[in-house]
Amino acid sequence: RIIEELMLLAGVSQQEIVPVPIDLDLTIGEALSNLSSMIQQTGAQITVLDRSAWPQALGYAPWIEQVWVNYLSNALKYGGQPPHIELGVDLQTANQMRCWVRDNGAGLTPDERDRLFIPFTRLDQVRARGHGLGLSIVKRIVEKLGGEVGVESEAGHGSTFYFTLPV
Repeated sequence: RIIEELMLLAGVSQQEIVPVPIDLDLTIGEALSNLSSMIQQTGAQITVLDRSAWPQALGYAPWIEQVWVNYLSNALKYGGQPPHIELGVDLQTANQMRCWVRDNGAGLTPDERDRLFIPFTRLDQVRARGHGLGLSIVKRIVEKLGGEVGVESEAGHGSTFYFTLPV
């Protein structure tokens, strides 16, 4: 798994793609399908808000699916017991959308938020296995597509992870 993640991280840097219109509904569907056993194991409740009103994004569908998978798998691993997860999209400007995943986990301190998107950084060594590459892959993908990543979180109140994309 770490080799696959490292190859994806390196590949995003080297691969040149031309962003094309993508259907976010399809990428969400694929991501949820890929995580179906994890969703079932955790007993997660996932709500996709206003799915039919989502605009088309400009991007590269396999990469966007990977972003959703990373954000969702983290929400499943670090969310509440059981996880309650919401997904949504907000149109920020005529040219930019903000996609987000909100969980009911423990939330993050300011120091933890600052370290999240750094390669090989893991905040919780007990609850989940991994190598700390997922969010750095997300960051590299989204920035390559002309967007930004971030998190809004407060200790004790869950987290909202987001990424922006051109419309």
